[in-house]
Amino acid sequence: MIKKELAKYSRLQLAQLGREYMLCAQFNSRTGYAALRINHGDEAYKEVAIANWMGASPVYTRRMQKAMGFAGGTDVATIFKGLQLECGFTHQYFDVHFEVSSADSGRFWLNSCGALLETEPRGPDAVKVMCHDIEDPTFNATAIATNARARMVPVHRPPRVPANREPHCEWTVSIDPAAEEVTEPEITRVMSRTRLANIVIPRPKSTQSGGMDYYDGSVFEQLQLEQLSHAALVVVCSELAVQVHLLVVGLMYAVAERYGEAAAMTVAEFQMAGSGWVVSERLKIWLGCDGEGIDDVISVLQVHPAFQPREYWSIQLTRLDDTRALFELLDCPASAEDLPYGWHALLTRGMIGGLEGIAKGVDVRAQVVASEKSSLAWEIIIDGTNASSEEMLSVQIAKGTVLYQTKLQDHIQLLQL
Repeated sequence: MIKKELAKYSRLQLAQLGREYMLCAQFNSRTGYAALRINHGDEAYKEVAIANWMGASPVYTRRMQKAMGFAGGTDVATIFKGLQLECGFTHQYFDVHFEVSSADSGRFWLNSCGALLETEPRGPDAVKVMCHDIEDPTFNATAIATNARARMVPVHRPPRVPANREPHCEWTVSIDPAAEEVTEPEITRVMSRTRLANIVIPRPKSTQSGGMDYYDGSVFEQLQLEQLSHAALVVVCSELAVQVHLLVVGLMYAVAERYGEAAAMTVAEFQMAGSGWVVSERLKIWLGCDGEGIDDVISVLQVHPAFQPREYWSIQLTRLDDTRALFELLDCPASAEDLPYGWHALLTRGMIGGLEGIAKGVDVRAQVVASEKSSLAWEIIIDGTNASSEEMLSVQIAKGTVLYQTKLQDHIQLLQL
């Protein structure tokens, strides 16, 4: 189970891993939305992205509130705590600061926004789509997960005038008791009924001292994961993996509603292959692997967010010899979902491009072939004779981003608090 796999790591390692899981969600957006544009045009992006985030973010916001001890609040502080623990504001890729003025008002600002730096080269129209058309409904969807009368309003936002304006944007958050309640869209209700949205993540006992077990005090201007206890970090990493998969399922659902199930599967496989590859690259560095051999592939797959949390996924990895491992999908909540979406659904349909991308991110010689053991088992083989130096398009897209250049910093001093 995940509590055994992740709990063996130190607080610092778990803080690092949590940030990597957040980055995975951002890589998923870059590759998934790229596939959407390639297959269905630029106009498809805006509509699907709005549905994607509006469907997932309220669901995982409430989960994190409960997991970290601030559920039940209806004030601005509760909204801000949720934003500080969600992949939509991936730590360091977004330099976000928060200030609570009262129970009903506050503000946040981004000294730097990685997503903006990705988008500005495409021109002001593209910036407006992201920073106006998509953020207006999706920011409010996240807020109303806490209070249906909450509103997020920009003080200023891109396109930047002048071009080097900092902070990149600033928003106020207010709660007006007289305001009309905003109702959640149908896609949010659909996501909330999934098994993924309802799995329970057990909280283990801390094996190291220090840090906050729960985020039930005042809001920090910036919350760093190193401020959390060992047990809290195990839970937060698991919840961040849930966020990753809720966004995957939400994307596939939104695409399928508009273009059909086959289109959703195609987008998701492209997404999984590109994002999974670069996340594997990062995780092999985090693990200290040299990136060659079947043992390193096994080590990375054990912690890759694609197969976490283990309360939802159940896989078995068996080393067969020096160049081969058996990857098996076992019965688990992911296999019992009513919705036919998610990366698990790709594998059950034999769409293994994503799994191969994840393996190649560790060792480019890796290949995935069907196993005779079952239809839900594959061999991962390290075969240098057929290794290709050409990376697939989804990987090229992921590597061509500002996100790929992100160098995460540790906050070791906070471990002493």
